[in-house]
Amino acid sequence: MTHDHLAPRRRLTRRLLAAATTAALGAALLIGVAPATADTSPTGDEASRTHAPVTWDPASQREVYAPADGFYSYAPSVVRDGDTEWIWTCHNDEFRVIKDHIYLTKIVDGVVVDSRSVLEASPAPAWDSFHVCDPSVVAGKFRYLGVKYSLAMFYLGNDLDASAHNQIGVAFANSPEGPWVKLPEPIVTFDRTDQWGAGQPTAVMMPGKPGTVLLGYTQGDTSTRAYVTEVNLKKAEAFTTTTPVQLPTSGLTGTDGAPDYLNGFDLVFDKKGGQFLTVREQHPYAFDNPWWIGPAVQVATIPQRDLLRGRGTWKPVGDVNEALTGFDRNHNAGFARDWQGHLAEKNAVSVVFTTSCSSLPTIDDQDWSLATCDSLYSYDLWSIDGALNRRR
Repeated sequence: MTHDHLAPRRRLTRRLLAAATTAALGAALLIGVAPATADTSPTGDEASRTHAPVTWDPASQREVYAPADGFYSYAPSVVRDGDTEWIWTCHNDEFRVIKDHIYLTKIVDGVVVDSRSVLEASPAPAWDSFHVCDPSVVAGKFRYLGVKYSLAMFYLGNDLDASAHNQIGVAFANSPEGPWVKLPEPIVTFDRTDQWGAGQPTAVMMPGKPGTVLLGYTQGDTSTRAYVTEVNLKKAEAFTTTTPVQLPTSGLTGTDGAPDYLNGFDLVFDKKGGQFLTVREQHPYAFDNPWWIGPAVQVATIPQRDLLRGRGTWKPVGDVNEALTGFDRNHNAGFARDWQGHLAEKNAVSVVFTTSCSSLPTIDDQDWSLATCDSLYSYDLWSIDGALNRRR
């Protein structure tokens, strides 16, 4: 669920996204705010279903996956099916080498039974020839070059050793472990090589449309914005997408209580409540190391109709922050979902989030080079559960 990139590349990512937003914060905040008119607010039964506060269970907090020393793992796409969890993450494959692979970590009855790379960069000069990251996996009915597939993985890729020229692609498989077959060209394109681009995908199957995926993503260029589009993959070599709809930011709040922007988010569909939930990074980013990630993530809801139309107001329903978890960095989160991208349990929310250490420099360490927190390589995954209390 950021779902961004890594230090030192990650630092550039956050700065590019933050610069596009905080350097001109007023403009960025205005981009997604819907007008305060009657038709942008939920009414009637739809309104009664959208206020769903989450009651967190601190006793449910647990470490999910801790990579070995010299390795990082973050931005989880989580499928929970009975006693088994499949967690795809952004992960390096070589000791202390910052080059992103997509790993699958399989957990049975709370025990990690396998963790390995299932998707890596393509050979140059492919569009995804350097990093692949930010996975989002759903099950449906897809076809590519005459072959039927049951799983689709959306992911960020780029062709530069930098946080720039990011685009979004898709790969197909019939098993969570793969082999994953990539569509050779990106689904969401971005031309400029000097701007962050398009990434942080989150995919949800459209109810009643087994070959169509609702794809959410972040775009960072002169500002930071979030979009959704429908992707038809019934015949993937001739895929189609609908015109992207920009998502509202009204109602979202930062850790300082101020209006906030939307990026680094995961979506889950709550069919019973007729709404979507998001878990998203809160801003502003911290001052101390690591300053390119947020201290907390926020869960918020919005009616299904409003999200699809790019209107309305988000309702924050729960924060995952230091007061709850004990960690001063809670970031890059995702929901535990079912195979279609819906809630894994009808009346509960489970958030899998990334933690890290943090540190301040000394007075003689103005470039932060001596900071004691080896932040990137402290990234590991934790989860916490909460009851979804719908009020009618």
